Amino acid sequence: MQDYQLRVIKERDELQIKIESLSKFIDEGDLFLDLPVEDRFLLCKQRDEMNCYLETLKYRIMRFQGVH
Repeated sequence: MQDYQLRVIKERDELQIKIESLSKFIDEGDLFLDLPVEDRFLLCKQRDEMNCYLETLKYRIMRFQGVH
């Protein structure tokens, strides 16, 4: 694999960890429920957008591997 492809894979892995951490904060944290409604909304929106980006990275990696 080329260097840029390895960087995309690394970015996918790091993003997955960040999504998991944010999801844990949202789903299990009392701190999340103590936040103002708008902040809770924005964190959920952030997680949704991170998941969209993750799907894009996964699709790019599949293309690197010749899977369409």
